Parts: sequence; C-alpha cells; structure tokens
Amino acid sequence: MPSPLFRAVLFDLDGTLLQVEMRNFIPRYIAGFHACCSDLVSYDLLQRAMRSGIHLLLETECGEHTNEDRLFTFLAGRLQQNEEELRERFARFLVSGLEPLADAILEIPEAGSLLECCKLAQVPLVLATNPVFPKDLITARCRWAGLDPDAFDLLTSFENSRYCKPQHGYFIEVAEKLGIDPRDCLMVGNDTSHDLSATDIGMTTWLVDSYLIDRDGPTWQPDYRGSHQELLGFLRIHLAA
Repeated sequence: MPSPLFRAVLFDLDGTLLQVEMRNFIPRYIAGFHACCSDLVSYDLLQRAMRSGIHLLLETECGEHTNEDRLFTFLAGRLQQNEEELRERFARFLVSGLEPLADAILEIPEAGSLLECCKLAQVPLVLATNPVFPKDLITARCRWAGLDPDAFDLLTSFENSRYCKPQHGYFIEVAEKLGIDPRDCLMVGNDTSHDLSATDIGMTTWLVDSYLIDRDGPTWQPDYRGSHQELLGFLRIHLAA
C-alpha cells in the first residue's frame, strides 16, 4: 500500500466535485459553439468533427502540442475551414455563449468541505479534469457548482496540457508542474479508467463511488474507495501540512 501521507491532491471535476450528465452537456456545448459559426458549417458536420477531435485527444498520445492546438488543427482539416477563423468564432462563444449551460451543472454538497480541508493543510490542489475543454468553461462549471476556481494551484485545460487521462503523460506533466514526486500525490476521481490510471506512475488513488463511471476497456483498482464523506475523513488524517 502506498504511503498514506500526501503532499498534493488532484481532484477530478465531473462526478467528483460536481454533478453533470455529459451525454446531455456535450451536445449543448457544441450547439453553443455552432451558434457562433453557423454560417461556416452545419451543426451535423460540426458535432461529428468535435466528437472526433475529442476522441483524438483521449485516444492518441502526442506530447508535442497542446490539446488546444491539436483540436483546432484537426477541426480545420476535417471541416475544411481556416483555423484562425474557427478559433475566433470559438473565442466569441466563450465570451457570450457559456451561461445557457449553467443549469446542466449541479452541486455536490461535500465538495466545498473537501477543498477547504486541503487548503487548511496547505497542500497544493489540482483541478485534474480531463483537459479537452478550455479554461473558461472549466472555471465556469466550478462557479456554477458553488466552487471557487482560484482555490486550485493548478487547473488542467486544453490550453496548458499536452496529454489527457488516462495517458500516463497527463499525470507526469501535472507532477512535474507541481515539482512533487508522483508517489506523494493523491488522485481523487470517480472514473475507474481515466482517474485510476494514475496508479501506474506511482500516485495513490481514491475512487469516489457516489457517481461511478466504469468504462469498457482497461481499468485499475483503487488504493482506497468510498463516499465523499468517507473521503473527507480520510483527508483530515492523511494530508501533509
């Protein structure tokens, strides 16, 4: 069993710190983007390209370019559109089109207490959400769930990340940015694949099973497992101040 004393905590977002049904959220997200570029491409073509682009990030490890650059290069090629124009339309969407998505996000009552516990212990906090979305959308989802995005020392988004979960490079990149040995980190999430793969680089994992995601394909066993309330009790004992 890994060391029970941690110097950093990584929290997944969706299903861990907030509730969201991605099968409903992603179509609305794409529709919001499409509203800003409907003169360029049909919704059907855009949604297929966006989904394929997200799958590319999740399934193909690169490491040379940010996820943002990879996504927009892919979209420009697939849609046969100018990449800078697509980026400009997407930026317009981020400014004016996010708020209609707010009602898709629900709070998890214990989430604030979990973050406060970590801050009291003065350990770095990472919002380790899969970086297929822009920072503005990630911080907006935090706010809609009653969380302060500034509580996190690092937030992974498609602008600052070159890998995605469950790729090992994702967790290595986070540990390097923190300057902390992966063996001193706790990864908390609800996904037996995307989150628990952190175990392969030496991170300890906690599976929050309130909103469990158990995917087809490779999965990992957690070092610890339990509810949000059980996690809170665990953190109060096992954080290195």
